[in-house]
Amino acid sequence: GEGAAEGGVGGEGSGNQAVIAKLLVSNLVAGSVIGKAGANIEQLQRSSSARIQLSRAGEFYPGTSDRVLLLSGSLHSVLTAVFLILEKVARDQAAGRGKHGNNHHNHNHNRNTNQQHYHNNAATGNPGDREDEVKLALSRRLCGLLIGHKGVTVRDFISDSSANIRVQSLTELSPSDPERIITVMGARDQVLRAVALILNTLSLHKDFAPYMDNTMQLATNQGVVVPPRAAAAKSALTGMRAMLILYVPDEEVGAILGRKGQSLTDIQQSARVVIKISDRSKMDPTTSEREVSIAGAFGGVKLAEAMIGERLGMARARNHREPADFEA
Repeated sequence: GEGAAEGGVGGEGSGNQAVIAKLLVSNLVAGSVIGKAGANIEQLQRSSSARIQLSRAGEFYPGTSDRVLLLSGSLHSVLTAVFLILEKVARDQAAGRGKHGNNHHNHNHNRNTNQQHYHNNAATGNPGDREDEVKLALSRRLCGLLIGHKGVTVRDFISDSSANIRVQSLTELSPSDPERIITVMGARDQVLRAVALILNTLSLHKDFAPYMDNTMQLATNQGVVVPPRAAAAKSALTGMRAMLILYVPDEEVGAILGRKGQSLTDIQQSARVVIKISDRSKMDPTTSEREVSIAGAFGGVKLAEAMIGERLGMARARNHREPADFEA
């Protein structure tokens, strides 16, 4: 497609900007990515320059039987990794099914027929061509950004890439689900173009950097598998015991606690830390600040700090009634 359509696809990054892609993959695909004794995941990282992390066998994305594959690095390197992974999976599937002739359709094909209204009929290719599929998990807020006003942005992506893009319906989610799943289907170049548009658009938004930090830190804490060589590069502080004390204005403590203390519980469980908030009676009357102490492994303390920062930021935005700046 000629230049990305007007409706919010907009600005191009340099391709060197940092991005993260949280992919959901079947066990079969995970096996292709890892390769024998982890050889392929090492090779993929060297060829793409992206960092590739995979959740452990048996650790599935909530509500699915998919594992989490986390790609991070520059936009160029992450797209290269997606391309190499799709290529490897197709090769492995063709090798496994060569004896069945040309019938190596994606097993999801039938399920997609009821989503044709998302499809762009300009898609080319023989009916026998295998469709590639990429599933991305994304925070609800960033997902709203991708859909755009009345769906204009996602429609631009579809017409630009000719891929089929499905955004998980809110009716499939419970209020506590923090993320929505975006499924991109089509021929390989269509899928790559759509993923490039999605990641480029996200990377230009100010909410993307804190989202990346949180996602990476959660991955570290929840035991995403780190390939052996990359593990050495991890900060020596990550597992060290640490404590951070924040002096938070009394009127903002509620944002950390949340309704019935739920927000505080969520932070402690996600980051695996212990958070203590000093009693109001011990507050210094001149500053009206309360002591919030966070204790645990250094990596967890950093994550809790980011999560608290995000909640305070959201509360301040609500209090000041700042207009949500989704409009470019």
